[in-house]
Amino acid sequence: MISVTSDDFRRAMAHFATGVAVVTTTGAGGEQGATISALSSVSLDPLTLLICLNRRSATCRSIEKSRRFGISILASHQEAIARRYAMPAQDKIVGEDEVRHPDGTLFIQEALVHIGTEVIETLRGGTHEIFLARPVHVTMNPDPDVGPLLYFRGAFDLTSS
Repeated sequence: MISVTSDDFRRAMAHFATGVAVVTTTGAGGEQGATISALSSVSLDPLTLLICLNRRSATCRSIEKSRRFGISILASHQEAIARRYAMPAQDKIVGEDEVRHPDGTLFIQEALVHIGTEVIETLRGGTHEIFLARPVHVTMNPDPDVGPLLYFRGAFDLTSS
């Protein structure tokens, strides 16, 4: 039997091209955000999606308390925003790239899609929390010429623009 190391697994999964999103929330520590690629639809009935976040992150802890988060699926020109929110620091929200929904949820301006959610269940997956959430509002960028920001083999793929 061949054993797979965490490095082997990380390199293998890097071959799965994925979209890039920023998840945002507000908690006791203020406004938090993190770049994610672990985002998936789960069910259309009931409407359910999932995200995965490292349990040590401030964003994860804030979502656990608030039970709400926003998802901004990033456009191809938003690599700098993805990099900023990928940094391991609190209070990455600075106001220049964000917009607030009337219900208070924070999103990244000019993203392809904004999805406001409410957490319905939390599961533990090793070092990460898996948040199952119900979408409560969705807004889509009307520009048909804007493509997604993709991540492949450890780098942002700008060929989709």
